[in-house]
Amino acid sequence: MIETVSISDASQDTGLSQKQLREYEAKGYINPSIKVRSGSITYRRYSPEHIEEIKIFRKYLGQGFRLPVAAQKAYEDLGEGEEKNE
Repeated sequence: MIETVSISDASQDTGLSQKQLREYEAKGYINPSIKVRSGSITYRRYSPEHIEEIKIFRKYLGQGFRLPVAAQKAYEDLGEGEEKNE
């Protein structure tokens, strides 16, 4: 089973607010979180890979890159840029 953390823990680990995590996911700047349903509630869960991606993305934001460029650079750093461009 994959070890995951809640959005609260992901927020603390990455330095982005829960609102930012939701917004960046909705706009496609970060990969979608794992969704877990419990009754009528859906929870976001983040794997270690999600956390790594978000930290890299945040690093580029901190360097002054705009959201789309920061996202592209994070994907490239993770070796996903080639897949996205094909």
